[in-house]
Amino acid sequence: MKKKKPGPAITMYHFCAARDVRAIMAEGLTKGMTPAERDGVVGLIQGTQWLTTDKDPTRQSWNTSILVPYSRTAYRLTVSIPHSHRKKLVTAADFVKELPPNNLGLLDWPGSEHWHIYLGNIPPAWIVGVKKMEANK
Repeated sequence: MKKKKPGPAITMYHFCAARDVRAIMAEGLTKGMTPAERDGVVGLIQGTQWLTTDKDPTRQSWNTSILVPYSRTAYRLTVSIPHSHRKKLVTAADFVKELPPNNLGLLDWPGSEHWHIYLGNIPPAWIVGVKKMEANK
């Protein structure tokens, strides 16, 4: 019986703050979470690593809000998801559809159509590139 040839890896990007890049390179992407409201209570869905197909940091509109005193696009990580793990990668729009309807606003920002969620942890070996995008602030 012939073995099926694995398909190509899927290339995605993850932006992070300068203060986080060293830990991510050592541990992988393990701390991703998504806020979601259920029955009037906001909670966090753990194990949701946010990735994008858009490698341009200037188009990451979510980074423009002043929630933290540092840039969350200081580094761009290139992540190679093996073909055998592709079923754990879903579009952010499909992910939100599985939540109660009042969570649809999670994707109410420019560029959200480029975002995906990896359901689980991404090991350091899948991070195949690191690029400094801006001066540390």
